[in-house]
Amino acid sequence: MNLHAVLGLCIAGFFAAVVAPSQGAAPATSDGLVSVRSWNLDELYLSPNADLGSYRKVVIDPVQVAFRKDWNRDFVDPHASIRRLTQDDVRRIAEETGSGLQGALADAFKARGYEIAAAPGPGVLRLSPSLTDVYVNAAEDLYTGGTTKSFTKDAGEATLLLDVRDAATGTLLGHIVDRRTARETKGTQPSDLIRTPRVSSNFWFDDLFRKWAVACVKEFEAAKKS
Repeated sequence: MNLHAVLGLCIAGFFAAVVAPSQGAAPATSDGLVSVRSWNLDELYLSPNADLGSYRKVVIDPVQVAFRKDWNRDFVDPHASIRRLTQDDVRRIAEETGSGLQGALADAFKARGYEIAAAPGPGVLRLSPSLTDVYVNAAEDLYTGGTTKSFTKDAGEATLLLDVRDAATGTLLGHIVDRRTARETKGTQPSDLIRTPRVSSNFWFDDLFRKWAVACVKEFEAAKKS
């Protein structure tokens, strides 16, 4: 190969490298957020200009709770030994679940020195959490009679969605998605199953909420710009 051919290949390669988009750059979402690798959460999206670590106050919106569509139907058996959840049951469980997550978030941020603000304002992060596809294994409390006990492989599962905004401007700074199972047993034998009355399920979901809250705080502090 002569010198002119070598130079031609080098020049062509140079222009191809300049024109081609960077393979390492994460595509932005419709909100302008960019996917960021997280060791703590399934999905983490941040604004390129976000400096979450510079905020030391947070205001937490009430948690929105949405159950899995088939959840209530799964409790009903052909022998009618388990009753279907009433609207009051669903409302109560949603309120307990939402307040549990909201409290866990407040505790985790306070433990790291954040102030829980009473209202949005300058220098305040606004957290808007929601739980979707919630499935709670607490059928034992729904039996119509007898002393039947309920055992399952886990206490339930849910997906956390969390929008993070500047409370004063409303600018979206981050978005979190994470799906987890509460108190999942890895065993396959009957002895490995766990009992799931409502009080037990509440305990394991509270534990799940604490883990979520701690993971969120870690990501916020890691996002601080140098």
